Amino acid sequence: MSIGMRPEDIEREIEIAVVRTFGWSVIEFEAVLFQKFLVMSAPRSLMTEDMFRKHLKGMEAKGYLTPVEFHGKRAWKRLSIESDFEEIVLTPKEIKDLIEKAKAESERKAAQKKPQSEKIVSESKALAVIILRYLEISMPSRVKVKRKIGEPTLIDHIESLHHALVESRESFLNYIRKNLPRVYDEMKKILNANGDEVILRSLRVIESGQRIYPPQ
Repeated sequence: MSIGMRPEDIEREIEIAVVRTFGWSVIEFEAVLFQKFLVMSAPRSLMTEDMFRKHLKGMEAKGYLTPVEFHGKRAWKRLSIESDFEEIVLTPKEIKDLIEKAKAESERKAAQKKPQSEKIVSESKALAVIILRYLEISMPSRVKVKRKIGEPTLIDHIESLHHALVESRESFLNYIRKNLPRVYDEMKKILNANGDEVILRSLRVIESGQRIYPPQ
């Protein structure tokens, strides 16, 4: 591998390595594919699972792979063979080198996006406060009503809402309609205004136990 390769060349060689990782298989589980890729590229490869998944998505867009559901788990089907790339076979050291270069480039871009990430965290915390306020309204008053044995706590509802939204927004709204009807309209408006991913981030903030209320 020559020094100072262009990003597109590095990406192309990673794609070749991914195709090689399939071996004789046509379909492979994503988790297994990732582990085999790490073994080929060296035990201490710097490729993370998120980076690997991003490359798979890119290869899907180019028509090299396609995602499939196999035995209830995410898998990938190979649509190309190594000769389609018209490239030389990479050695494990070459694969490791290009992975390290890709990681360095990813970290550089991440550093540039840090201010935006901080803004997202701040907005997630602000929305978490709003969600908590609404859910507190929906809960029985502790002054007048004693919680029944087995009755969900506030954090129980948060965790259930998180799982429901991961499944679908319909499940999320159905849970609120059934268990927190007093705030159904408000929570539906919040969901429609912010989207699934933003609500999920805010729910994770609450579950993590981060301080979201300003000091008194």
